Amino acid sequence: MENSKQLRQTLADTDQRLQCVLDLVVDYYWETDKDQHFTMIRFARSPGATRDAEKFLGKTFRDLGDVSLASTIAWNKLDALVMERQAIHNFITWQSDPTLGMRYFSISGQPINDENGNFKGYCGTVRDVTTEQQNADYASSFELAAVGIAHIGANGKFLHANRKLCEMLGYGRDELLKLTVKQISHPDDERVTDEIRAKLRSGEIESFRIEKRYLHKNGTAIWASLTIAVKRDLNGDPLYDVSVVEDITTRKAAEDQVQYLATHDGMTGLPNRSLFLQLLKNAIDYSSRYKHTFAVLFIDLDRFKQINDSLGHEAGDVLLKTVAQRFRNCLRSSDVVARLGGDEFVVLAQRVSNPNQVIVVARNLLAAAMKPVQIMGHDCRVTASVGISMYPADGKDEQALMVNADLAMYLAKEEGKNNFQFYSPDIKSHSVEKFLLESHLRSALELKEFCVHYQAKVNIQSGEIKGVEALLRWNNPVLGSVSPSQFIPIAEEMGLIIPIGRWVLLQACLQNIAWQKEGLPPICISVNLSPRQFNDTDLIHYIRDILVNTDMAPHLLELEITETIVMTNAEKTIQKLMELKSIGVRIAIDDFGTGYSSLSQLRKFPVDTLKVDRSFIREISLHEEDRAITQAIIAMGKTLGLTVVAEGVENSAQLNFLSNNACDEMQGFYFNKPVSPEELSRFMHEHVPLQFE
Repeated sequence: MENSKQLRQTLADTDQRLQCVLDLVVDYYWETDKDQHFTMIRFARSPGATRDAEKFLGKTFRDLGDVSLASTIAWNKLDALVMERQAIHNFITWQSDPTLGMRYFSISGQPINDENGNFKGYCGTVRDVTTEQQNADYASSFELAAVGIAHIGANGKFLHANRKLCEMLGYGRDELLKLTVKQISHPDDERVTDEIRAKLRSGEIESFRIEKRYLHKNGTAIWASLTIAVKRDLNGDPLYDVSVVEDITTRKAAEDQVQYLATHDGMTGLPNRSLFLQLLKNAIDYSSRYKHTFAVLFIDLDRFKQINDSLGHEAGDVLLKTVAQRFRNCLRSSDVVARLGGDEFVVLAQRVSNPNQVIVVARNLLAAAMKPVQIMGHDCRVTASVGISMYPADGKDEQALMVNADLAMYLAKEEGKNNFQFYSPDIKSHSVEKFLLESHLRSALELKEFCVHYQAKVNIQSGEIKGVEALLRWNNPVLGSVSPSQFIPIAEEMGLIIPIGRWVLLQACLQNIAWQKEGLPPICISVNLSPRQFNDTDLIHYIRDILVNTDMAPHLLELEITETIVMTNAEKTIQKLMELKSIGVRIAIDDFGTGYSSLSQLRKFPVDTLKVDRSFIREISLHEEDRAITQAIIAMGKTLGLTVVAEGVENSAQLNFLSNNACDEMQGFYFNKPVSPEELSRFMHEHVPLQFE
């Protein structure tokens, strides 16, 4: 009896020790029969353990785990071990608990035999490894994530960084963990997250997302999208920041390219109209606040269309790109030049306090436009017309400043091109005036409102009058005296230039014969032909008729055509010029130097005279470039045996330069202004040849 008591006490003590061991070491102790049904379960203290052991008896492990493809595969592996009576080591299964969520368990077991050595079943333990498994899952996700992940301490130092972040930044893990976020940030973005990160750590916000730039180890910039939250301890105090870093460099480059294409001219790379108007608005806001002034310069290239039409669009594109680059190079870094389209450009000249500063800018632009451009073996040259409006005097919003600069540009074209004009309120009447001009021009010839004035051409070495140029004038009872630069382009557009031009030609020939009858020596008289006149199919016919009807010797008539006309459709031009030469008249190229002729081209054309454009003579004493161009034109003319005439000579300095460079003839206000036939007759009768110094 005593032995029985001792045995029971011993068993109780053993059971107590076993339970103590189970409580301290494992979560469960279990035994199964040979068919894997539970015959015994002893529970430990575990968050996931249940004390209702009865419901597990007679069941298998399969009844306890989740039924899924993954678990089925796992249980099949367990079955294979049991069939072979193998030990079970750390077999992982899982179970979804409504209260605690997903729980993970590690099963270990050994086969047990009866006293005869026959297989009896299994006994083993189950450990709750949910925390370890979750930590392992997190570590795996952290390391294998397709985005960069880092833990950042309060001092900005990297505490942990995954493989992707290290690859993204080009650092080894050990290298990166020695650095701070600031050390790998782009200098412009070092403090971009400071303010919002302070709100995060204070608990004001739970997380934030922002885009910033990091620096790769090789120094290149990396655009990143950051999602940042904070990890806190049980007391709610921040432990470290968790940063998820996505490389968006490619996306940002694409966005930048789209933005660039939307705001820049595809050909020249200059800002387009949209961006320029935004920059102009910003300039207005800034200048309004700080009481600054600035200027808008509207630029249109003269004679660009002729180059584009004659040499093709590729040549035109090269010219535009070159001129655009020159404009950019001749401006200050604070100024902006944009291409509006076609051959139109616009400049924003920032913080100019007076018109004289703007004049310097305008002259630089004109000089930049005028330089020749080598295209397809041709020296192509254009000039520019520049209109200027000032803020705030000429407009206080974008539209007013642009419109007024545009109006001023048209005035510059009317004033002979290759110049600049400031806006004035008087220009606003330009559109109305054009309608009036068109209306009165239709009847001007019929009402005999036109007249012809004449300006002498003088031999620079002898001082003798060698010829005169016929110049059309219009006096209207309503409009008064109208400048040729105003009405001739309109007459060209309306097709009226053909009858008007024939009238001028007839008057010039009649006048030449009249002067001879007065006793003056025969003199060559020059008449301008417009592009439409030159292309008139009846041109040869009516010139012959006029010469016959006036009985004027053909060699006393010189027809002036512009360089642009000569170089447009060269084969057709040569044919027409040959026909004119067959009549016996002389041919002069007017406005020479503003186009793109070369020596090799010019020698193909049957011409007699080159007239140097007045734009080169105007400031020849001030600009080396004008002097060089004029010298080149004179040399070209001499090489081809042509007479070289300089237009627009107004002072002795200009005359002396031309004389020293062997220019043949000159015309301009320095010698005489265009005058009526009667006045020129008296002038020629009284004229005594002078030797110019």
